[in-house]
Amino acid sequence: MAALGAVGISFAFAHLDDPKEQDRIPRFEGPAYRPTAPASQRSAANIGVFDSENIELLSWLPLNEFGSPTTGSDCWGYVAPQSNREYAIMTHSDGTAFIEVTNPGNPQIVANIAGPNSLWRDVKVYGNHAYSVSEGGSGIQIFQLANIDFGNVSLVGTIDDFGTSATHNVAIDEESGFLYRIGGGDNGLRIYSLANPSSPTYVGSWTDRYVHDAQIVTYTEGPYAGRQIAFCCGGFNGGFSETGLCILDVTNKSNIQQLACLQYNNPSYSHQGWLTEDRQYFYLNDELDEQDFGTPTTTRIIDVSDLDNPVQVGTFSNGESSIDHNLYTLGNLILEANYRSGLRVFDASNPLEPTEIAFFDTYPADNLAQFNGIWSVYPYLPSGVIIGSDLERGLFVWRIDYTQFTMSLDSSIPELLDPAGGNEVLVDISTEAELDDSTLQLIYETQSASGAIDLELLSGTTYRATFPALPCGESAAWYITASLTTGQTRTIPGGAPSSTYDTLIANGTSVTFNDDAESDPGWNITGSATDGQWNRGVPVDCGRCDPPSDADNSGQSWLTDNSSADGCNSDVDGGQTILTSPQLDASNATAIIEYSRWYSNGSGCTTAPQDDGFLIEVSDDNGSSWTTLESLGALSGGWVDASFLVSDIAGISNTDQFRIRFIATDTGDGSVVEAGVDGIKISSIDCDKIPTCPGDINGDSFVNVTDLLQVIARWSQADPDTDIDGSGIVDVADLLIVIASWGPCDP
Repeated sequence: MAALGAVGISFAFAHLDDPKEQDRIPRFEGPAYRPTAPASQRSAANIGVFDSENIELLSWLPLNEFGSPTTGSDCWGYVAPQSNREYAIMTHSDGTAFIEVTNPGNPQIVANIAGPNSLWRDVKVYGNHAYSVSEGGSGIQIFQLANIDFGNVSLVGTIDDFGTSATHNVAIDEESGFLYRIGGGDNGLRIYSLANPSSPTYVGSWTDRYVHDAQIVTYTEGPYAGRQIAFCCGGFNGGFSETGLCILDVTNKSNIQQLACLQYNNPSYSHQGWLTEDRQYFYLNDELDEQDFGTPTTTRIIDVSDLDNPVQVGTFSNGESSIDHNLYTLGNLILEANYRSGLRVFDASNPLEPTEIAFFDTYPADNLAQFNGIWSVYPYLPSGVIIGSDLERGLFVWRIDYTQFTMSLDSSIPELLDPAGGNEVLVDISTEAELDDSTLQLIYETQSASGAIDLELLSGTTYRATFPALPCGESAAWYITASLTTGQTRTIPGGAPSSTYDTLIANGTSVTFNDDAESDPGWNITGSATDGQWNRGVPVDCGRCDPPSDADNSGQSWLTDNSSADGCNSDVDGGQTILTSPQLDASNATAIIEYSRWYSNGSGCTTAPQDDGFLIEVSDDNGSSWTTLESLGALSGGWVDASFLVSDIAGISNTDQFRIRFIATDTGDGSVVEAGVDGIKISSIDCDKIPTCPGDINGDSFVNVTDLLQVIARWSQADPDTDIDGSGIVDVADLLIVIASWGPCDP
């Protein structure tokens, strides 16, 4: 057990809005796992409780090895420049520990230095110094690492000279030599020069928004060469309002420029993220969406190739329930510390379709969306050793062991699936290992049909899947899967079957109404509100729970008030504001009503109760009576897409007298009520008449011996023209279809 080095310790409860504090359980107590230590020093640690795939556990130091800390938190790494010996640095509730992992099977604690007691502590390295911060205060602790090989790590200073002493995180741009204190209270960035690493000098700050975590890099080539850019996860009011990604040019510390702020889809709390090595994409973890929306573990993919215009281009998931916390990229790999589901490793050879390839679950009990288990991961030690820090179980040391196995689409995703079948998807599957051919399939499911189509090898590593005939007007959820004989599995999209492609089955679509808010097709605005009535325009982005931009990127949207006058006091006040559509044609039996909506009633903007409402209603009698479509309560903004099949709305029939209205209400309790609507559309599905003579293979309108002989000639083959039932192979089921439809086809 390593005793703490003596320094003054203060105990502090900080960051009380963070739900991690609510899920605290006692730390794990048990022996360490050091398999390569001398026999007399080994212990009987129970490592069989940890589920894993393609990750080898090299060692494990539970928290009791570090003395009395109740929780673990962050981790980083250090390589001694003269000896190349490798060290893990792990923070915990009592301080910061330094552990040699040069022999990863026998880690040794070199130093354990106390700091203010806190659940939140973060550490980074610059040269031969480490810098530790916490929500417990005391600013920046500075550690000298020059003599770590000799067992000596010393606290050489503490900097606490600007703003609150609490700090949530720390980031360092090693190229430019600047340290960034992140968060703490409601702070954004506090910046220090490391020209003298033992005595950082404060040089500037950015306080426009709260920042929870950030990555700062200096571009050395391309159009941004020479510029220092900060990618900041946060928002207003402690990060809970207008949460997202802000990109800053921090080259001039006295004149920091905000290049862009992006609020991604369905935001709850923008927590942390990391760039791909080519700096084209930023992968971002939202820490609260799994709890708030019940979604599986979801990581956002943001295209940042144009720093002035970041765009969310996708998400990925492994289908687990746990919360994603901290992630880092290494080559084509993404390593995520995902609380109760442990370390998760994704292959991002296709950066838009990362696929899980390995995991080590540090929390054996379950994978629920709660704040226990692994906190962070550090993958950059030259030896390939990976370290991870766990809230209850301490320090883990691993090595990834997996076979290169990639799968990607070689064709575009069909916009529509032909009801008669025949749409093809090409897939590239590359591996040096042995594929299990029986697992190479396209899996599909509609509202009334499901099945699996075997992939057909065309040449080299290219495979083809051909969709069968499917019911028109339905939607097909589908994905592609492949496994090695060893059991490793890849899916497209990643995370399937929890994540799938969803494609409409139709010969085409017809749009009867499409309003992108660039003009007014006849909406009517009424209501009793004394201020904040609906209007149309480009969002002014007051930073007061209103939308920063429109939903469909056309420029304008329908918004409540949308005025920067009177100090941006532009929300709904004193009653209702009602936006009612003109008469619309939804008479087609397959008509779909779609729109994007924004609603915030004060979360993070005021302390008033969130008891206002946003009501969306529809009518099938030109507005004489109304039926509730959505009734929304406490929400904190973000554009959300909604889509409904009109015939599925209870009490509503398909009619050309259809209307929709949006009602934002202020109850008078002082909360900030902001609403928006964009991209309102009514479309319908076109279905051509599908032949009712499936056994007529040669198309002569007669099922006879010619069709029967074609089935026999292609028996056991993957021939889409003869595979009548779309099972992927010509077999007895197709023969029975021919026999059942024997004779002339119906006209």
